[in-house]
Amino acid sequence: MLGLMDAFVSHTTALEVLRRWDLRGRLARGERCVAHVPPRPPSGRELEELLAPGTLLGSLPRPIDVLVADGRGRTRSCDVRAHLQAGPLPEGSAVDLGEGLLCTSPEHLPVQMASRLTDLELTCLLSELLGLYAIDPCQDEGMFQRDEPLTTPDRVLAHLARLGGRHCVDRVRRALGRACVRSGSPRETKLALRFSLRPALGGWHLNLLSMNEGLAVRRLGERMRPGVRRPDILIGSPDGSEVVAVEYLGRKHELPARMVQDVARTNELKALGVSEYLVRREQYDDLDYMDALAEKIRGELGYPRVGLTRASARERRERREELYRELEHIDGVSWLGRKRECARAAMRSTGEGACELVPVEAYGA
Repeated sequence: MLGLMDAFVSHTTALEVLRRWDLRGRLARGERCVAHVPPRPPSGRELEELLAPGTLLGSLPRPIDVLVADGRGRTRSCDVRAHLQAGPLPEGSAVDLGEGLLCTSPEHLPVQMASRLTDLELTCLLSELLGLYAIDPCQDEGMFQRDEPLTTPDRVLAHLARLGGRHCVDRVRRALGRACVRSGSPRETKLALRFSLRPALGGWHLNLLSMNEGLAVRRLGERMRPGVRRPDILIGSPDGSEVVAVEYLGRKHELPARMVQDVARTNELKALGVSEYLVRREQYDDLDYMDALAEKIRGELGYPRVGLTRASARERRERREELYRELEHIDGVSWLGRKRECARAAMRSTGEGACELVPVEAYGA
């Protein structure tokens, strides 16, 4: 059998482990451990035991990613890909999975993966770790819900502070400022990013106050007893004094029982004086419609009008189109944004027209 702390799974393998349905209870406890990195990767009999059918890692894609502390152990085969960890890792960098297996913690994983991700991919990764969902292609909806996020912005910030000036820490800190907290699905994340990112990044730059946070209401038809509604997205005026809610209506909202719940929620928010806007996939994909919706929300919340030249308006729209397309490519599994960036840069340098890359269907449609 494997000895104490014989393998430290990292990078995309760690992400797949953190998404495991059967580990959701253990991960919800938020426990972290000392990050002891083995000098070499598992091999031979150790590797066979680690990847045997029915084990924690047995069903995961290969090669599995692991950390090693000795450069001589930095190897790659069809079963294992070893990454050199230069220097010790601070407290909070690992989760103990038992039986000699460590996994990169949710706080450290964005730093570990940042060098291979675009800024937008990094923001989406953080949004999942801070969200109420885990991407799982084996599930009917491509994901499952969590009761609580794997981590919080405060825990991530505290971990980044312990890392000091290490590589990619600043990038993760910036992406954390754009990430969605308590998003309920990948599609909610993408919708919230389109609303909240700055125009230079393709967004409408609205004030994203919260996602799926409780809002006190009075239950209509139940003697007005106190209740709580959790709008998918709550957008505020520039000073946060006025709000509107936005609800993304995915497939689950087509169920009759859910339709009844949606009507009750809409009416209870309306009774509070909170407007609620509903977005289905058809509207999400229609840039003209979404531009008009964002402008309506801006007007209702008292955002100042922005005067733009035709050239500036055209450039901003192109950025919104680019953000929409890039978000459609991000499925939380393939992480090919760097290659797409290089392809676009190559086309610009040769003066060729943009080609239409086939988008990977995002989960949470």
